[in-house]
Amino acid sequence: MTENLKNVTPQLIEKYLGILEERGDPNEAYKYLAINTFQKHWNIEVADFHQMFRDSFSKVANLLYQNSWGFIIKSAELFPDEVREMFRNLFDESVDISQRIKNFQTESEQLLPKVRQALNRTNINAQQDERTISVYLAFRFPGKYMLYKADYYKKFCDLLHIKTKKAGERFLHLQELAHHIIQEGLLDDGNFINTYRKFYSAPDWEDQYLMIQNILYVVFREDSQETDLVKLLKDFNKRDLEEYYEFLDQIIEYFNLQANDQRLVFNFRDKWIVFTIGQRYIWRITNNKSSELRFGVISDEKISNNFSYFEGLPSAYWNVTNNSKELNKSKQSVLNAIEKELDRTQISSYSKFNKKELEQMAFDIDFRNEILSQLEYQPITEKPMESINTNKKMPLNQILFGAPGTGKTYNTKRIAVEIINGQKVRSREEINAEYENLVNAKQIVFTTFHQSLSYEDFIEGIKPETEDGNVTYEVRNGIFKQLCKSAQTNHNTIKNTKEIYDFDSAWNDLIENINESIQNEKTFELPILTTNMGLNVTEVTNQGNIKLKPKSSDIALEYTVSYNRAKKLQDAFPVLSIVKNIDKEFRSVIGGSNSTAYWAVLNYINNKIDSHKKNKTIESLLPPNNYVLIIDEINRGNVSSIFGELITLLEDDKRKGNKEQTEVTLPYSNDKFSVPNNVYLIGTMNTADRSVEALDTALRRRFSFIEMQPDPEILSNAEYQDVDLKQLLETINQRIEVLIDKDHQIGHSYFIGIKNLDDLKLVFKDKIIPLLEEYFYGDFGKIGLVLGGSFIYQEENSAKFPKNFMYENDFLEDKKVYRFTPFENWNESSFISVYED
Repeated sequence: MTENLKNVTPQLIEKYLGILEERGDPNEAYKYLAINTFQKHWNIEVADFHQMFRDSFSKVANLLYQNSWGFIIKSAELFPDEVREMFRNLFDESVDISQRIKNFQTESEQLLPKVRQALNRTNINAQQDERTISVYLAFRFPGKYMLYKADYYKKFCDLLHIKTKKAGERFLHLQELAHHIIQEGLLDDGNFINTYRKFYSAPDWEDQYLMIQNILYVVFREDSQETDLVKLLKDFNKRDLEEYYEFLDQIIEYFNLQANDQRLVFNFRDKWIVFTIGQRYIWRITNNKSSELRFGVISDEKISNNFSYFEGLPSAYWNVTNNSKELNKSKQSVLNAIEKELDRTQISSYSKFNKKELEQMAFDIDFRNEILSQLEYQPITEKPMESINTNKKMPLNQILFGAPGTGKTYNTKRIAVEIINGQKVRSREEINAEYENLVNAKQIVFTTFHQSLSYEDFIEGIKPETEDGNVTYEVRNGIFKQLCKSAQTNHNTIKNTKEIYDFDSAWNDLIENINESIQNEKTFELPILTTNMGLNVTEVTNQGNIKLKPKSSDIALEYTVSYNRAKKLQDAFPVLSIVKNIDKEFRSVIGGSNSTAYWAVLNYINNKIDSHKKNKTIESLLPPNNYVLIIDEINRGNVSSIFGELITLLEDDKRKGNKEQTEVTLPYSNDKFSVPNNVYLIGTMNTADRSVEALDTALRRRFSFIEMQPDPEILSNAEYQDVDLKQLLETINQRIEVLIDKDHQIGHSYFIGIKNLDDLKLVFKDKIIPLLEEYFYGDFGKIGLVLGGSFIYQEENSAKFPKNFMYENDFLEDKKVYRFTPFENWNESSFISVYED
């Protein structure tokens, strides 16, 4: 094995260097950032173990599986003492490593039932596999352990012509191989070290194991042929896929479904991944190339405003939405519909379309995680939301947070307009126009929090008023209270609306009446044009078709009426009395020779509809207008002081009109006050100014947080093409993330609208460089690491200090002085050098 390593390792290093030379930075610096962050925060003895644990792994990125992380972080929150002890044992270097790993996995499985009970969830698994544990160990002892991944371990073994170990022993086997590489000095190549250090500065810990991991990962990533499955899934949003499979896991666990069940079909069609039982779609996800709503699911009741009917029995609905979380609220309705499909199905006629890899994704979680780990998360962008659902449930309180220039302000406008006017695809111009109209109508109020803003400004306070030289004091409503009063005005308006009873309602009633008659062994008869005759219904088929035959036993005919054809005829002939020649006119629409049967069914349906049209009304509340308060820079105000006792009233269930509605007595006016459930709050936070974690805890619990990340892809089709703006922004942000963190990146908005070199120069001079000076506190050396020598140069320190005065720092004359290159000297080459040097 040692000889093989001596031959193979130099080849891998040479190939790795070739990739760096050809492709540049392989973007693996986040591993150094993740380990440095862990090393900075890890303290197993700290009182708040859960918060310390979160901080330590805050930069873990995609190194941990979502399921693995979900279990361990929830365990740390719910059972911190147990998890603290688990990690204490795992990091005890006096015990054999293989024994520590086994103990950690055993303790995780023992903790799992308690976590499930505490969360009231059965679909959570421990999944502390060897890849996950390798992350824990490599973060804690980076000079001793390496990050393990199955794909490059297997390829490395193949290259060495050695047999892979069984699952559970592979991490330690890879560890042994890496140890031999280091012991044999196979990394001590001057060219390799010098080139590697251009991309990754030497950390405070020995990073040879991470070097090996990066070599294996980058080389074998380049060599691997992307599978058809990965190519397919790249068209989907990774977070959507994780939500899709999370809900699918719940379905599989609830019904104890197994692979190779002939009732089940996992397929890809055009733009969907769809799970089918029998003949019906059950659970579907749509890719990013489609304008359709992303999730679709079956149910036995309407659970979405966007729904359609399945043909036939059992009756069911198909619901589509952009928010998979909403489906969990109606999960029982979904499970009820699925149970009916499982009960009536022996084998699906679509079995031949079953895709084995998608089936494996459903049942093999390790395989699924390996595939999903090859995908990247897609940032939230300024692109308009593709939605036709005008009543989609929006969070009542949400905060958009991110680095400067990521489109937070624009998105608050878009969201506010959609809350009030409904969701549809709008251009930027349309959003701005509607926004202005709604501001003028006082349905949208915009404010900015600052250190001087007070409770009296926001809720209510006593203000002085001068009239005829006399000063009086009266209670004045603040911004928020006034908006709530406006929102309350039309909550109790009553209107009369006609009950909706249409073809679908009548058809469903007909099916229900037929089934009831058949169950009671009674004959269900439909009259036809010839008064002496009629048609007896014999059955409703599995496809939902109605079977009929003439009452007379002398006539050996049988007719079939389908929903689709009957609906077409209803649309064509809403009034049957206008039909002069039934056979001819009906056949012109649907063909066939069942005119009599279709007339009988339509006659029944029309009579049902007519009977419901006799001014049958119901009383209902007018839907209240929605109101939106936008709070820019919400983290800059003293939130506790500004909201005061009203912080409690922001919770969804405490809102007026909801079941736990709560009122408080205001201190100045003594008014009873509550927050209506048609008032929405949207805040923005600049993470470069202050992190999300620093925000008032009480407020954080009451708001949904939406991260707005820089999206260089928006710049791909920029009008100015002489400089690759997309690559320029990506390069700057990668360097900033390594030097500071991702919260201090630069947003894409700064580059939108650049049309020529002069525009780009002004953006850099007036916006980008001042922002970098603020980020790095005037440390021009670090700004030089971001922008390079075309923008920053070192000037000779010509300062001379007096000889007759002593100062404790004797090296001031050796201090390096940096200057910006003149604005006038910048050209296309200056900017290109940022990402090509």
